[in-house]
Amino acid sequence: MRHLSNPQGFSVIELAVVVGIIVALAVLSAPVMSGYTPSYNSKKAAREIVSQMQLARIHAIKNRVNTVVVFYPDDFSPADQANSFLIYEDTDSDWIQDSDENVIVQRTYMPRNVNLISAIFTSNGSGEVTETSSCGFDSQGLAARATGSVVYVTGNVQLKNSKNQTRTISLNPFGKTKISMGS
Repeated sequence: MRHLSNPQGFSVIELAVVVGIIVALAVLSAPVMSGYTPSYNSKKAAREIVSQMQLARIHAIKNRVNTVVVFYPDDFSPADQANSFLIYEDTDSDWIQDSDENVIVQRTYMPRNVNLISAIFTSNGSGEVTETSSCGFDSQGLAARATGSVVYVTGNVQLKNSKNQTRTISLNPFGKTKISMGS
């Protein structure tokens, strides 16, 4: 009786049963958890884009320069640049990245199983509607495309994950962004 009232630890059998239960729970939950990965990755990518666009906007205001965010959709050629974006200072306001212009954010690629399927920004300040896959911010933080006179833009970036769920990042002329989820 004395031995039963003062146990000295776990037996090997008790330990094996506990480990077996933990392994069984892990095996059963793995398929459920893997279903969340594509959604998580697309949400993470959308937040990363918004965060970097906000950084570009703040950089433009702080340094009184134009900044440009260039998107390279999934079907972009060359393929090694597709599914990415980068941000640079556009010191000469030509919307072309020159070798002497400061890169603010190096080329950033979308996470695994997330595709940047489109980036369309429309400028219509002069009455002529033009579409481009880049947007920018002027020194006041407004979404702008500076070619001659400043033209303000709106647009969307669309991401799709491996489960065909989409996320859309919208940019308004005031430089604000919003993420919405599609199907």
